[in-house]
Amino acid sequence: MSNDGKERDVFNPLHVVDAKVSWEIGDELINAVVTAAVWSEGQRPGLWKDMIAAVRRGAARTKDGTVSAFLFRAMVDRLLEEFHAADT
Repeated sequence: MSNDGKERDVFNPLHVVDAKVSWEIGDELINAVVTAAVWSEGQRPGLWKDMIAAVRRGAARTKDGTVSAFLFRAMVDRLLEEFHAADT
């Protein structure tokens, strides 16, 4: 029973809304991701430049054209990969 004395309609679905989330990934996190990727590849001349070029290419392929959008999509893809792996 609700506070007004009326029964709640059990067939009336709840309204779900998106959580308030920032879709922007900060510069510190972007720097950390690029740094970790470079360290994972080892050392060679031009690696930093090539890694930054890869980030820019990935960003250019997103709808928004931003590094934030590129890395956010990568995180979502990785989460979904892990989610679906739980089913196997």
